[in-house]
Amino acid sequence: MSSAARKPIELPDDLQAFAEERVRAGKSPSVADVVRDAVEEKKLAVLREALDEGIAELDAGLGVETTPDELMAEISAELGLDS
Repeated sequence: MSSAARKPIELPDDLQAFAEERVRAGKSPSVADVVRDAVEEKKLAVLREALDEGIAELDAGLGVETTPDELMAEISAELGLDS
């Protein structure tokens, strides 16, 4: 994304202070990097949770056998791509 397309965000005072402190401590080059890193960490946490749930379902015998073609057809249908 180009810098012209980026929109500035306002952080609550406590989060702004936290981000600025991380920059002052040399743990991040900028406040934007602190925010970006936090978003990436959250994405990874959500993915890990979904993976753990999926593994638990498989372990409980709740998996569904399918072929790659069937799976792709189902995904296409859910996305409305099967016209």
